[in-house]
Amino acid sequence: MVTMKDVAAITEQVSNHINNHKFDIALTWPITISVGLPNKALLEANAVAVHNNNNAIKKWANKCGCKFETVHRVIGTPVELVSKIAVPDELTVLRILKKSEVEEYRKIRRRIAWLSAEFSVSPETISAVVRMTNNEEELDFNLIVKAAHYFQNNDVSGITPRQVPLTGFSSKWLNETRTKRRKAICQLLGIESLNLAGRPTELRFRYLDPAYDDIELERIILLPWKGDAFAGAKYVIVVENKDTYQSMPLIPNGICIWGSGSAVSNAVPKISALRNMHIVYWGDMDADGLEILSSLRESGVPCDSILMDSTAYNRYCQFGTELTERGAEIKLREPKPVLGLRESERKLYMQLCSDATLRYRRIEQERIPICNALEELRKLGVPAMLPK
Repeated sequence: MVTMKDVAAITEQVSNHINNHKFDIALTWPITISVGLPNKALLEANAVAVHNNNNAIKKWANKCGCKFETVHRVIGTPVELVSKIAVPDELTVLRILKKSEVEEYRKIRRRIAWLSAEFSVSPETISAVVRMTNNEEELDFNLIVKAAHYFQNNDVSGITPRQVPLTGFSSKWLNETRTKRRKAICQLLGIESLNLAGRPTELRFRYLDPAYDDIELERIILLPWKGDAFAGAKYVIVVENKDTYQSMPLIPNGICIWGSGSAVSNAVPKISALRNMHIVYWGDMDADGLEILSSLRESGVPCDSILMDSTAYNRYCQFGTELTERGAEIKLREPKPVLGLRESERKLYMQLCSDATLRYRRIEQERIPICNALEELRKLGVPAMLPK
């Protein structure tokens, strides 16, 4: 077997070298690749293959503009075999790389040169920023540079990302989820934070008490809240989906909070008045819903749950689905600690995460008849008024 590299192997090694060093501020030339010649016995046993491979390497090197070194060997007759290939410069390496690799390389080198000229930070910082933002489209990378110059010259402390008066930016471009963009700008400016304000946490709830007029049924408050919006309430029903929220019937001294996903575990703990009430959480029977329930309890908010355990799953599994809201298949996942779940809830959570035989991984709460949910509430002592 011939162990020396062929043209494909040499090309791959050049490509790997560039991929490993494309974010370096200054690349070192030449790139030297060892061909790797086998011993005399293997050379003589594969003389024809060795000659053909050697000629192919020479032809390829001459075509690309690479230099090569040779060593003297005897394979029946004396021959000069290529032992090393040297890629002398950037222009040569661009002839070797694939078109997609060339485009990627040029994009990175262009960005490094641009940031180096625009910002007085270390070469290591420039390299780190370009690497961090490599997946940003060209327009978005341009906006990062533009935003960095704006923040360099303007104080934006206390305003939200959407309030930054930058032309060409969408309102969500610097939202909290865009952590890489924010971090890149901070690194270019040598600061820890942009000091942008977060959007206030919002809580939407309905009064379920029949004593309230229709005009007062729903309210939206911003947190932290110190008003008397919850005065007189004894029962709090937290639901996940809007259909369920809007169809909750009357409960004397009761309110219904629309949790809207994980927002509830962030909002409810901030309202001290709720801690003295009987809180019941009712979410979808899926891994996400049970993780939200666990987070709520782990935040220090004591609460019961309804229709979120293995018994409820078995009863209502005919309403289940294996798809997300966007139509993608719900995959198995690594279970989280979920320290806030009770035994029956944890059993369902583990099944939803890990049991490959489970047919459905989600039962949406709105599929369960509201009268059935009210029966469960009454079992917990909540005076829900069942429809006649």
